[in-house]
Amino acid sequence: MSRTENSLRNIKFALIFQAASILVAFLTRKVFVLVLTQEYLGLDGTFANILSMLSLAELGIGGAITYSLYKPLAEDDREQITALMALFRRVYWTIGGIVALLGCALTPLLPVLIRDMPDLPHIYLIYLLFILNTALSYFGVYKQSLIIADQRQYITSTCHYGIKMLLLLAQALFLWLTHNYFVYLGLMLGATLTENLILTYQANRLYPYLKKATPPPLPQETKQAILRNTKALLTHRVGGVVVFGTDNLLISAFVGSISVGLYSNYLMVTNGLTTVYGQLFRSLTASVGNLGATKASDRALPVYWKVNFAGGWLFGFSAICLAVLFNPFIDLWLGEAFLFSQEIVCLIALNFYVTGMRQATLTFRDAYGLYWYDRHKPIAESVINLTVSAALAIPYGVTGIFIGTFLSTMTTCFWIEPVVLFHYGFHAPVKRYFLDYAVNTLVTVATGGAVWFLCSLLPGSGMVLFCEKAALCLVGGNLGYLLAYHRREEFRYFVTLLTSRLLHRKT
Repeated sequence: MSRTENSLRNIKFALIFQAASILVAFLTRKVFVLVLTQEYLGLDGTFANILSMLSLAELGIGGAITYSLYKPLAEDDREQITALMALFRRVYWTIGGIVALLGCALTPLLPVLIRDMPDLPHIYLIYLLFILNTALSYFGVYKQSLIIADQRQYITSTCHYGIKMLLLLAQALFLWLTHNYFVYLGLMLGATLTENLILTYQANRLYPYLKKATPPPLPQETKQAILRNTKALLTHRVGGVVVFGTDNLLISAFVGSISVGLYSNYLMVTNGLTTVYGQLFRSLTASVGNLGATKASDRALPVYWKVNFAGGWLFGFSAICLAVLFNPFIDLWLGEAFLFSQEIVCLIALNFYVTGMRQATLTFRDAYGLYWYDRHKPIAESVINLTVSAALAIPYGVTGIFIGTFLSTMTTCFWIEPVVLFHYGFHAPVKRYFLDYAVNTLVTVATGGAVWFLCSLLPGSGMVLFCEKAALCLVGGNLGYLLAYHRREEFRYFVTLLTSRLLHRKT
């Protein structure tokens, strides 16, 4: 099977299993809200964010080693692959232990991290179970990375989202029957262990040479490259965790844990979209990395423009749908008591858009291993995010925190990441990127404004009104991009690709 066919297969499996698991997740959250109190919902979100901070223990070495796997996989250099995986295993087992120790050390600080500590039974035991689940996840991840780097992500997607669907269904059922949060957490631990065991078995089956008793030592040149990329990735790791992992903690500290619970519902929707869309881009990373490893990088820039165009349309359209449909959906799903103001909803949609617009650039940056050149960017991003969010949280609450996230992205990531990619990766001018970004933003704002106005004219309420708005978003949202882009070369490429595949299926 060719690299392109593998990438398409990755995308197909990712879409099917992720979409299904997201739908099941909405059902489970509905049961969670009906059975347990909002305090449990806020606690669930806060603990998840605390543990995302502990993921800094990974230090970015996973990305560095994964990048180092592209070339030996392309050349079928089994000695090098075996040596890298031996290093990977030692590192991740150590990280799992460090995460467990750091998590336990933070236990006495929980009253500081949670402004209005809820009066729930066994709250510290709940936190320790979250820590255990996070630590266990590290013990099998190194073999999953090899499968993904070898462009077999459909295997990990099938396993991960298949188990996740079963887990969510089991959690919903047992939560409804027992009303016991500890059963809910116990099932989560069992699913993590099961996934590790299945993917370890799959890796051993696909790469039997990994069982080699004494793997060869890594060349010094490879070690130096991994160390260099790890140093750079550490700062990227810090920036990612601070910007995307601290919103809930800031809301908990400055506003309260109830607001964390409200935000977790919105976050569940945006994370679901980000996960599905992110899988589309990640499925391409190994293929792009293979282009670089096999000296076919001259073909990468035309591919980038196509991927960036698709990302602009996809994330712009989705941001419009979020701004218009978010609150009506949450109201139908969970009830009016779980709604944020429309102002906050628009900020969530805005942050989703600016983050999504980075995905094509980050996919190619990761595939080319260009972590070193923008290693200082995440530090500036983190400082701006924490400073502005904390300052604005006092007078403006949740709104101020989300404004801080937006400003930190636009003052750093927005321009640094494409400049690095085009200068060090493509060796081409970056002007077209910013022009495309500006055009796509104008199209998104204009289309979104028109859709919002038309939706405001619709009569009725409830499910009927929601469906009408959804239909208008679907048609009107895409129509705006169609009118703006129907003459673009990238648009014609995707039309031709889709048409050829439809005709191929008919024959």
